Amino acid sequence: MKKTYLTALSLMLATSAFVVAPSTSIAAEGQFYLAPGVQWIDFDKDRLQGTEHGFTLGLGYDFTDKISGEINVFDMDLDGRGPDKDLFQYRFDLLYSFDRKLGQLTPFFVAGAGHNDFSQNEETVYDAGLGVRYQLSENLEWRTAVRKFWGMDEHYHDYGIDTALVFRFGGSAAPATRPAASAPATRPAAAAPAAAPVASAPDADGDGVPDSRDACPDTPRTHRVDDRGCSIVLEEVARINLNVQFDFDQAVVKPEYVAEIRRVADFLNEHDDTVAVLEGHTDSMGTEEYNMALSQRRVDAVRQILINQFNIAPGKVTARGYGESRPTATNDTAQGRAQNRRVESVISTTLQRFQTR
Repeated sequence: MKKTYLTALSLMLATSAFVVAPSTSIAAEGQFYLAPGVQWIDFDKDRLQGTEHGFTLGLGYDFTDKISGEINVFDMDLDGRGPDKDLFQYRFDLLYSFDRKLGQLTPFFVAGAGHNDFSQNEETVYDAGLGVRYQLSENLEWRTAVRKFWGMDEHYHDYGIDTALVFRFGGSAAPATRPAASAPATRPAAAAPAAAPVASAPDADGDGVPDSRDACPDTPRTHRVDDRGCSIVLEEVARINLNVQFDFDQAVVKPEYVAEIRRVADFLNEHDDTVAVLEGHTDSMGTEEYNMALSQRRVDAVRQILINQFNIAPGKVTARGYGESRPTATNDTAQGRAQNRRVESVISTTLQRFQTR
């Protein structure tokens, strides 16, 4: 009976969400949502139940664009060998969405507590798990999660997979009079919050900043913006290290270092505005004049591999020998001298990218 009622209620609320929420955005602060779905549970073997499934329904609220709270209920018939023939569960969960995406998927963590009402007994239950979200439209997303349930009274351990459609509605981020095509995007978490425009203020690019004070019109809808309506730019430093070592009194690059030199070539090809500054060194054996010439031959040998084998433009690679003047280890031991016979470089570049929603 519970399952039939819950199925009908899920379908009714899902249909209502399409009507109520044509212009809202995913995970905006202050929004409510409904999440009808399906729950599978692989019960602890001591329950004698096996794997069962049933319908689930969640009612949630987005406290921020990352943190949501949700009341969830599900009901399922049990066909196992145990004494229980029915399970009704209700619980409260907190969901936290991570910044880093997996392609188009947003991973999230979920944890909560609730109550299992079996046909023969009942228990307190805790749950925790990981899942992913995928945004389907302005007010609709799909999510799925893998969870572990801890039944505290009998210390049972159950495992579950649930999947649901999430319908969002309401919230301060979506004025009711705005047409669906101009729904504002989520407010950036890492920037100064933009003041919410009044319902009549036009916002052509839908970034949440009214045109009257939007310093950057037509920002892409996938970009986070600051309180002036401009895309937020993040800077990252990409770098790669090179360390090629040589035998005593030799300037021949050994085959095992060709792959490392190839990595440097790939880095230079990927970043057109980057140049490599190669430095050659020796140990302290021999005269300073001889070692200066030897270090130059070594660094020139690495440079020629970049140019001749990997087609790096000569202007992107400079080479300079320093002889024995810059040791990285003691020259009093054979091991230290081996470390000093080297060509090295640290190549870096600053990358800029737009912060996305």
